[in-house]
Amino acid sequence: MLKKILSLGLMFGYILLPTDLIPDYLIIIGLTDDIAVVGFILQLMVKMAPLHLAEKFELYKK
Repeated sequence: MLKKILSLGLMFGYILLPTDLIPDYLIIIGLTDDIAVVGFILQLMVKMAPLHLAEKFELYKK
């Protein structure tokens, strides 16, 4: 549970804080950078999912 809260906090913090890896005034590149970081964090959250949820939703992958 703590890992999920920390992941969500990091994700929203990265989006909302003005400090960025690539500044947003470089419109296309800056926004792509934000989308990539958020996607990476979401991917980590999916990997941290409990086993019973992974098995339950495995049916929908097919």
